[in-house]
Amino acid sequence: MQSGGVLVFGCSDELVNSWVLHPLLSSGIGANINRGLKADERAITAQGVPVTTVSAGSAIRNGEEPVEVTATILEDFMNETDDAFRKTDCKVVKIGALFSAESIRIVAKSLQQSEHLMTVLDAEPFFKTGPAPKQETVTALRKEILPLVKILSATVPEVKALLDEAGIPVDYPKSIQDVQSMANTLRSLGPEYVIIKREMFEEADGMTTLHFVLCGGEEPLIVASRFENPKRLFGASYSIPPVIAAHLAKGYGAQEAVSASFKFVEEMIKGGDYFS
Repeated sequence: MQSGGVLVFGCSDELVNSWVLHPLLSSGIGANINRGLKADERAITAQGVPVTTVSAGSAIRNGEEPVEVTATILEDFMNETDDAFRKTDCKVVKIGALFSAESIRIVAKSLQQSEHLMTVLDAEPFFKTGPAPKQETVTALRKEILPLVKILSATVPEVKALLDEAGIPVDYPKSIQDVQSMANTLRSLGPEYVIIKREMFEEADGMTTLHFVLCGGEEPLIVASRFENPKRLFGASYSIPPVIAAHLAKGYGAQEAVSASFKFVEEMIKGGDYFS
């Protein structure tokens, strides 16, 4: 039995070429942009927290473009999910890409039977791994998972997609106040906390900006940090949700876990490291 760990649901992610040129880096500097379960596992392990993973499928990419996406057979996924919840003494469940309404319901059922667990939902891989999810899959995520979520992490497009599916039309934000409003509106669908994050790389001067708005609790937390990116890496913010899950498992409060996780990724970029 593992104690105080993180149970991760997501997608095994592989690149056709493990070293690719990131499209933002026209100067020709390479950026390893692997992500998925292996990246989550490395990010969580780096915090000294045990991790168990359950794969909902596999994706093979050529850069940012999916070449092939294969979902795990539902019966196998159900059995692996049941085994993971029975055999892993985890504190936190981190959810990434799930490919069908059925797989979402399998995870939701187990979460409902484990009310003591905290759940971190990373909406980016859900929407960005492979083809756009079907309407019924997004509906299942909203109805079955969102009410169980402690912290939801997303960028603006994923928040808008979830609100659109719920019949709550919103415009793209033009100010920080608009971003806060989006986050709080999404919280009305269930999540206790919502993070809307953004990662920007400026090729001209090799600087990265990490920016997030966290709504939940008493006051919103708004942080922006701009710093040197010596290896010109882009995409490290994918590591933020699993690191948040790890900090929650270690006993951090929500705001403390989010702040520590963004700081960890900032230091990772400054040092030229990247989980892949």
